[in-house]
Amino acid sequence: MSKAISVVVIGRSLNQQERTRLRSSSQTPLAIVAELPNAPQVLDELNRLKPQAALVLLNGELNHSFQLVERIHQELPDTAVICSSEDNSPDVILQSFRSGAMEFLRQPLVESEIAAVFAKIEQSAVRPEESHLGRVIAVYASKGGCGTTFVTANLAASLARLSRKRSCVIDLNLQAGDQPLYLGLEPNYSIHDVVRNFDKLDDQLLASYLTQRSKYLQLLAAPTEIGKDEDVRVEHVTRAIALLRAQAEYVVIDPPRMLNEITISALDAADDLILLLTLDIPAIRSAKRTLDIFTRLGYDRGRIKVVINRYTKTPEFDLKQIEKVLETPVFGTISNDYRAAISSINVGEPLVLSKNQSPVVQDFSILASKLSGIRPQTEAPTPQRPARSGWTSIFGSKK
Repeated sequence: MSKAISVVVIGRSLNQQERTRLRSSSQTPLAIVAELPNAPQVLDELNRLKPQAALVLLNGELNHSFQLVERIHQELPDTAVICSSEDNSPDVILQSFRSGAMEFLRQPLVESEIAAVFAKIEQSAVRPEESHLGRVIAVYASKGGCGTTFVTANLAASLARLSRKRSCVIDLNLQAGDQPLYLGLEPNYSIHDVVRNFDKLDDQLLASYLTQRSKYLQLLAAPTEIGKDEDVRVEHVTRAIALLRAQAEYVVIDPPRMLNEITISALDAADDLILLLTLDIPAIRSAKRTLDIFTRLGYDRGRIKVVINRYTKTPEFDLKQIEKVLETPVFGTISNDYRAAISSINVGEPLVLSKNQSPVVQDFSILASKLSGIRPQTEAPTPQRPARSGWTSIFGSKK
């Protein structure tokens, strides 16, 4: 499978139809790493991300847009600029090319034109160093109760422990985010601070909003105050992901199950999309439906990793039968050890950072190894900070 082309969209956020058409029409997978407004800080973001393509949606003041295209062409010669507009007049198309655009796409977007444009970029673009962009992993449940919060926290901790590089969790359960409880943290900041300071947001400011679990494990928390979730928009989420993947080796996202614009924007940004399910008929049926939805969204099956949580080998649920039903291989399993899992949640410490000998710890190590390509260490480093009581997380600091 071809390596995805990194794309930054400038001017406005794509609607779902445009996003699906882009993904499904291109022969080469596309990774939309950011959606940015047509503003002065765009060039700083592009210099940081160094995408292979910049899709400039022409709207508003055309002269301003063309000046931006010219600057991108001059300052980032390895980034292919594509202009797109509902105004398909010869003057607009000609001025796009004169400003430095490599290609022009009509709106509404035409599938054959998308395929031709990105095929050309695939052949000619100079790829950035892979180390410049971290890996984004989203953990999405086929149905409620599959354990996404637990899996996200422990997977991020396993990746940090295995690689000894930064791993950041983004809690996008904006109304009821529980990642602080699972990681044993009391955040002072949340993604709502990204919203409040969006116009001046950069990597340093965003870093100040992260809550540290250890040297290599961090959290961008969900809002804690009721109503704050309503202020979070797609552009806030996509920009936060783009900034974090530029400074962290792994960004692990805990999205809500509701497939709204924010959830889909997070799934779009993911290099690996973990579809989590449990071994019961409702979860398997929901997983099948979810895979069908992912197909309609234009997601390549190679990005989707089916993982079974609370796995116990039973004759009625053979893995080969599950794979046949889902038409997708099972990427990994996480053992069923309720006592160990609930104990880690209650004390506010990821199970993989404890001294517990549960098979779940080994399962997460294997999963992290397969995602990262790093072989597990014989003896991984110990956690950076001591465990803290989960009751303290709920009721406040102990006196």
